[in-house]
Amino acid sequence: MGVLALLFDVLFVGHSLVGPNLPTLTDAALRAMGQPARVQAQIINGATLAYNWDHSAQAEGVDARAILTASGTDVLILTEAQPVAMAVKWSDTATHAADFAKLAQAANPQVRVYLYETWPSLNSGPGNVTKDDPDAELPWRQRIDKDAALWQSIMRDTAARSGVAVGIIPAGQAMAAMADAIAAGKARGLTSINDLFVDDIHPNGKGLYFVAMVQAAAITGKSPKGLPAKITRSWQSRDAILSPELANMMQEIAWQVVEAAPVAAKETVTPPENTPPAPEAAASTTSNPVPAIEPMPSFAPITNPDLAIGLAGVNDWSVQQPFLNIMKTARPWIGHLPGQWGGWGHDDLAKAGALGPGGWPLRLPPELTGISTLILTDLPAEAAGMAGRYLLTYSGKGTLKVEGRAAIVEAAAGSISFDYTPGEGGVLITLAAIDPADPIRDLTVVRADRATALAAGEIFNPDWLARLRGVKGLRFMDWMQTNDSPLAHDADRPLAEDYTYARIGVPAEVMVALANQLKADAWFTLPHLSDDTLVRHYAEIAHDGLNPGLKAQVEFSNEVWNWQFAQSRWAEEQGKARWQQDHTWVQFYALRASQVADIWAEVFADDPSRLVRIVSVQTGWLGLEQQILDAPLVMAETGQAPAMSFDAYAVTGYFSALLGSDQKTAIVKDWLARSEQAAKAAAPANGADAYIAAHRYDLAVDLAAQELRDGSVTQDPTDSVAQVLSEILPYHAAVAADHGLRLMMYEGGSHVVGYGAQADDPALTDFFTYLNFTPQMGALYTQMMQGWHLQSDAPFNAFVDVYRPGKWGSWGALRHLGDDNPRWEALAIGCPTC
Repeated sequence: MGVLALLFDVLFVGHSLVGPNLPTLTDAALRAMGQPARVQAQIINGATLAYNWDHSAQAEGVDARAILTASGTDVLILTEAQPVAMAVKWSDTATHAADFAKLAQAANPQVRVYLYETWPSLNSGPGNVTKDDPDAELPWRQRIDKDAALWQSIMRDTAARSGVAVGIIPAGQAMAAMADAIAAGKARGLTSINDLFVDDIHPNGKGLYFVAMVQAAAITGKSPKGLPAKITRSWQSRDAILSPELANMMQEIAWQVVEAAPVAAKETVTPPENTPPAPEAAASTTSNPVPAIEPMPSFAPITNPDLAIGLAGVNDWSVQQPFLNIMKTARPWIGHLPGQWGGWGHDDLAKAGALGPGGWPLRLPPELTGISTLILTDLPAEAAGMAGRYLLTYSGKGTLKVEGRAAIVEAAAGSISFDYTPGEGGVLITLAAIDPADPIRDLTVVRADRATALAAGEIFNPDWLARLRGVKGLRFMDWMQTNDSPLAHDADRPLAEDYTYARIGVPAEVMVALANQLKADAWFTLPHLSDDTLVRHYAEIAHDGLNPGLKAQVEFSNEVWNWQFAQSRWAEEQGKARWQQDHTWVQFYALRASQVADIWAEVFADDPSRLVRIVSVQTGWLGLEQQILDAPLVMAETGQAPAMSFDAYAVTGYFSALLGSDQKTAIVKDWLARSEQAAKAAAPANGADAYIAAHRYDLAVDLAAQELRDGSVTQDPTDSVAQVLSEILPYHAAVAADHGLRLMMYEGGSHVVGYGAQADDPALTDFFTYLNFTPQMGALYTQMMQGWHLQSDAPFNAFVDVYRPGKWGSWGALRHLGDDNPRWEALAIGCPTC
């Protein structure tokens, strides 16, 4: 099975019964069934196929005729306007459907063409008189049966006129079967077919899910039974929420109807003698206009003089999108074994000798059918600033495919331009063939309006820079992929020419360039396996590259006390081997951290004021720091306390009041129930649903904020702002002072997230996500910054800059580059009374 069989193109041509949400749900259903696809749609609301043919260049979505002419598709789904009888009578449906089918087959002889059978208005029935609709008085259910024969005749006529096999996607029959099931009391939770519609003809979220099941079943020829009720990352609307039982019933009905549908029709037409050849279907001559770039809103700048920030990790789903060259965030290579997606990774390709300088493939190993990567994956629709036309350029020869959310505009040797809009899925780039004599390499992907800036040597996304300009420090822990890092030797360190920075981290030179551009101190976290040569080289890069006036801050690894990470287990192994004792991991951390600090001190010996050597501790384990700073086993070996090698002592500034813990889950759930009841009680008679949706968390947020502030709701102040400021931080400030060290913060802010099994509770996740960006949360940040500055003059270090919230936490101060929220505003302004 080739790569084309692993990810194929689906193209809808139709009207509002297609868009805008059915393609997204169909895409999600196909992926859930193990068939990744790029699903696109040409949509002209209310249009016949004739109008879609004549005006494809002006349609919403994509220009189907241009796509079919340029690159074709694997699956073409056509639908006619309603009422279908009138469209057939006046718009010559089969002829225009055949035109689309022939155009599709010319580009791809294996194309599969389907006719998407829809349904009439629910208003159809006795007494209904509608202009140009002679069947308006027929009952809706009866009319679907009557229209079925007409849809099948369109299918046969289209096949006869095009010579292309045409199947049917029986969504109208599925709606009829669902209506029958509801009438028989077999659809728990539904009382009428109207429960699947927002008006007389357009499905709501539940109805669209049902139609997507029909689409996926017809396309794959497989039952969708067993797919989850929520097939997208989040419910697309409140009316999309359905139970697993109802989803299962919809899947069963969808498959039953698809199995019973008529087989694809195909007939060959023999033209009469002396008939001149039919003209080729004309491609759209209208050029593809460059989509308008949505300008970023104007935001208040950072004026906080004491704000540092950790940078979110670099990956293909990065919402901060820090680089002009999007390839630098690409997923490491995925090699496809026959008949499956993936099977090989970057390391497998390297072991096979298939990768050259920069990690670019030299050849396609015979075991593989293609090598792929992903970019711009699952960016939220709110990240509209990422939409636009992109330019991919490359050197070398071979076959390069761009699929997924990319709508191809033009392809030529060495370049492909495509349009992109954020949403579920990503842009898939596949090397399907590689010329070993001149392999494809040096891929860049840049928004077209920024290509000149990239060519001029600029590195960073100006939208991202604009949000961060004003910060005083940058911690690069996630950029360096410090946790669990395998990096040990200088020969393996990340380089600027690497195809992606998402594999082993961002090059030190790039981090230095960012610090210089933002005029921010740079905090490096050296991987725990780093040998002395690698440690020294990083120090030299920082020493030689950082602008005068900026400090290089160095820390050995990250949270070596934290057994969640490989570095803590490694430290315990090293300590046991060195001293033949258990539970020595933090003492070994102290030893190696002091050695790393000493190497950096040697490099910065000409101006020690430019260097800050940092040791960190577990903030909540009071007393553990003694094993690090004084480390008796290290002192016995070296004669010197590790603390002597450092300038600063770093802690966290997190607060959570343990809201996500087992012991407080029932309490938080009670707040949520009371809060929703309060919203219902206060809701006006008109617009009650909207009021409840807007205010259902009001009481719960107030209670949570009070608990976060001081624990007074439950009388348990553990991990509250009050406890952190009155007990934890003063303790560490005293320890730092006793050792002559500056107290610094390496991470801080809200730690409100579900712990363990609670992370899988959608009610908690939704509430915690909402809570983390409320005005009450912003006020807590202000209180934390005020309290922090009573203990230290070092910046408050927020974790992290831009990250999409989810069940694993709401770590990003911004949720995307176009975001603004009270928490970010508090950080940007700082502590007015400090």
